[in-house]
Amino acid sequence: MARADWRFADIAVIQLYSLPDNALLELSSRMVASCSRLDDICIVPVKKIISVIAMIPHKPKLPSGIIEERFFLLEKPGLQISNLGINHVDEDDNDNDRDVDVE
Repeated sequence: MARADWRFADIAVIQLYSLPDNALLELSSRMVASCSRLDDICIVPVKKIISVIAMIPHKPKLPSGIIEERFFLLEKPGLQISNLGINHVDEDDNDNDRDVDVE
């Protein structure tokens, strides 16, 4: 394979999580989004990421009485990590891809 066949791509590897436990979400006035980690990962182009969150481990007692390892969602509204004072110009900005943005 010739060297010209290689192309670098800016990607992110994302761990997927379940939907939040609905009973806990309702009891917490929609403040505690507690999810289970799934075995799935997803690879997406960095330009398609529109927000960044953290999944913090915790071990709650769910309304069902079950105590298990879970993760709660933590977001930082207004944090624009894509704009840290570094100008980035990509020659492929006009690639007209039809990928879906990831949030």
